[in-house]
Amino acid sequence: MTTERVTVTGVADYTVDGNTVVFDCDTAAPDPVTPRSLPVTLTVYGPRTFRFELRATPEVPADDEYPELDIDAVATGVDLGTTETEGSLVIDTGALRITVGLDEWAFTVADADTGETVFEEQRSDPDVFGRRRVDPLGFTQAEINHNPRKVTETGTAFRLSPGERIYGAGEQFTDFDRRGQEIELWHEEPLGTETGRAYKNIPFHLSTAGYGLLVDTTARVTYDFGNESTASGTVGVDGDTMAFVFFYGPEFPDIIRRYTAVTGRPNRPPKWSFGTWMSRLGYESRAELEAVADRLRAESIPSDVLHLDPFWMRDRASCDLEWDTDQFPDPEGMIEGLRDEGFRVSLWEHPHVPVGTDAFAEGVAEGYFVTDGTGSPYVMDHTCQGDYRGAIVDFTDPDAVEWWKAKHRRLLEQGVAVFKTDYGEYVPEDAVFANGKTGTSMHNLYPYLYNEAVYEAVGEVNGASEAVVWGRSAWTGSQSFPMHWGGDPQTSWNGMSAALRGGLSASLSGIALWSHDIGGFRGTPSADLYVRWAQFGLLSSNSRCHGTTPREPWEFGSEALDVFRAYAELRYRLLPYIYTAAEAAARTGLPVVRPLVFEYQNDPATHTLDDQYTLGPDLLIAPVFAADTERDVYLPEGEWRDHWTDEYHEGGRWVTVDAPLERQPMFVRAGSVVPQREPTQRTRPGTPEHLELHATVGRGREVAEGRVYDEDADTMVSVTVDHDGQRVTVECGEVSAGAVTVVLRTADRVSTPAALVVNGESLARVGEDPDAGEWAVTDTGSVVAQW
Repeated sequence: MTTERVTVTGVADYTVDGNTVVFDCDTAAPDPVTPRSLPVTLTVYGPRTFRFELRATPEVPADDEYPELDIDAVATGVDLGTTETEGSLVIDTGALRITVGLDEWAFTVADADTGETVFEEQRSDPDVFGRRRVDPLGFTQAEINHNPRKVTETGTAFRLSPGERIYGAGEQFTDFDRRGQEIELWHEEPLGTETGRAYKNIPFHLSTAGYGLLVDTTARVTYDFGNESTASGTVGVDGDTMAFVFFYGPEFPDIIRRYTAVTGRPNRPPKWSFGTWMSRLGYESRAELEAVADRLRAESIPSDVLHLDPFWMRDRASCDLEWDTDQFPDPEGMIEGLRDEGFRVSLWEHPHVPVGTDAFAEGVAEGYFVTDGTGSPYVMDHTCQGDYRGAIVDFTDPDAVEWWKAKHRRLLEQGVAVFKTDYGEYVPEDAVFANGKTGTSMHNLYPYLYNEAVYEAVGEVNGASEAVVWGRSAWTGSQSFPMHWGGDPQTSWNGMSAALRGGLSASLSGIALWSHDIGGFRGTPSADLYVRWAQFGLLSSNSRCHGTTPREPWEFGSEALDVFRAYAELRYRLLPYIYTAAEAAARTGLPVVRPLVFEYQNDPATHTLDDQYTLGPDLLIAPVFAADTERDVYLPEGEWRDHWTDEYHEGGRWVTVDAPLERQPMFVRAGSVVPQREPTQRTRPGTPEHLELHATVGRGREVAEGRVYDEDADTMVSVTVDHDGQRVTVECGEVSAGAVTVVLRTADRVSTPAALVVNGESLARVGEDPDAGEWAVTDTGSVVAQW
């Protein structure tokens, strides 16, 4: 196939209408292509946010149905300034200075205050012969049938600065820093987490230059982040429109806040979903499932969810969403009995309906499936669990969506709490949907629509506050339907590290709530690997054990059982903190699991760190990825308290810490308040009756601050603990807990305050006046106050 590149060369004319500038651009093209003018539109939404669009076929109405972007969420009043000078148009947004070359096309974005270049189209990266290494703004067209041409790709190139780092593009399992990589965003079944293929491709990337860039499309996107040339990045879209939304921070948290305001934020899932999930591929009978439930309680393993993989349905009938009542008799009674023991039931599914089932016959008769272009359902082999044939539900057909929802409603009315929405990556490019589009534009979007339908069904039956799914694949905006897990990692140390790397990448792509298969997916992990993965998994935003062989902790020996129990109890102790971070994610879009570069962007030592993370803003977790008993941990600026030993460490350096099998390195940020509670065997609704506020104060920093989500009052409560060496002052907003305990740890353990004041009232020492509250100093030097 012959292809030609048509490139934007200059601006023939432009118009300014409010916050929108439209450029009528000249182009250059090789013979025998005739150059033509193209519109480039720049729309400024706010001082730090704008949209850029090149349309190669402007005569065709733009299709902006998907993804759904809430531009109003970031649109603010902007007094746009435009100045034409020296052959360029300078557009001043207040925070950014955008310069567009008129005589010779150029596009540069700079910080309006510092003048520092943030983003620049690349037009000066020649090889030694003067040939262009990368294609600048323009489009590629292909010759069809020896003469007509069609547009196949639009795209641009941008300059990469020395030392610049790139992150995101979804849940990618390759090196955390994308610099030097070529990435194709097209959902594929990776069959593991060790390849460049991915389930969650999201066309959004972050740069340490201080910007985030969302490519506004559902088509295939190809990035080159310095692979062809270390001086240049490129982005190409398989379609006739190249559009992106640009977010300037320069801090990552600010970028993510605005990016998720536009693309969607998750509702906070129900509290029970933050408990431990127990699963395997799979429990094959009611008796087996109930035996696991009984053993979990007998072993005092905190747990809230039991998951059934495909075997809850009949053989060769997944996914018709019908119980196998021979293996699982009286499912309503089973679910009710498990609920009485504090367990919710989760069911597996995929969006492919197997031939030979009543559901398939009904779907064919009613036209509920994606078609093959002839009007017939697109039936493929190996689409269903068990490697048999099936059709793909068409979620652009409202009737098909209602049909799929109705199947879920029946199960939800039986007491099912949540569905694991597996798959979603199999739509062929030539498939035809009810909305008239083909797989070329629907393939990447499909998991969004699939998860949306199931998520809505759960909310419609169980209530909006109970809405949750456990999804695998994702595109722009999929974070609106929490939660997600990281697919099928190898049962290996490498698989474990890849799972974390993918999760950190997803966190920088808008996915705030994320988990992974504790123990790895295929095969049986060693006891050491299982323990280390459990420690990491139980301190993720959400936690599920899963694999092709048993993943219950007693299967790995008494030591593994004891360690698992201890970390499950630690997770349940930290649920007020994790739940607060989840509420913050719903309000701000900030992820619960964060790479260190997210909070410490200006520290070069964090730029490539992908084997440790923070859980929320205040807990630093360093998983152990080998059969070792110590590991090196990087502590960013500030002070950090070792969770296990209470030893304080200065940040901005590496430390080597002991890590026997029962201990995963964990540090608490000095200056933080971490809400906790006594652990329970199951999550409890509402604000804890007895809330603990654990404050850590460092040397030279006498104030600790934090927040706790008061579930009963549906409000965030701020907490400040100030220790001046003589007196401890606690300011805590009104909270619904019956009793509150503050535990204060200081770097100087010999310092005993003379007084303690809570919300303006002095507390008595222990034994003096219990009615007024009390406080004491522990043997370790911690100050404990209760009121």
